[in-house]
Amino acid sequence: MLSDFSQKNTEETHKWLPSGAWEGFYCYNHNPVQHKMEIDLIFSLGTVYGGGVDDVAPFTWKGKYDLENYKLEMTKTYATHQVYYRGDIDENGIWGTWEMMDLFERVPQHMLGSLKQALAHLLRGGFHIWPKKNAKNVHSARVVEEVEESDILKELFVIGL
Repeated sequence: MLSDFSQKNTEETHKWLPSGAWEGFYCYNHNPVQHKMEIDLIFSLGTVYGGGVDDVAPFTWKGKYDLENYKLEMTKTYATHQVYYRGDIDENGIWGTWEMMDLFERVPQHMLGSLKQALAHLLRGGFHIWPKKNAKNVHSARVVEEVEESDILKELFVIGL
């Protein structure tokens, strides 16, 4: 773990990726119900890490980001399983898709196909997170209002994840 001094010197300076409090939601495939997340993230030298809580349980984050292509990949780790997030970075935060496939590690190979198909709606979905308003990383209220009716996620649900 970096010391407070060295961490401050290596934190990302891009205005779209402030380290600190973030919030957002995830949705299951073909279901627009938003499941809220409270998150603390640190962005530093292409690496992102932190933790948070949602309606499942507390979790940790670890991943990487690329500001040349404005992409992010993170793993959300609960005590019982992991969820893989891939997203795009823009002025409205980070949005994209998540997928949970490690639950099948112990399933016999001959059952995998039908099981994955039957549970597909529970194993993937969309997400949108953004810097928390009124936190040390103040973000405009306009962006938060736009996220509540996320057109990006509506498109993902229309085309099917």
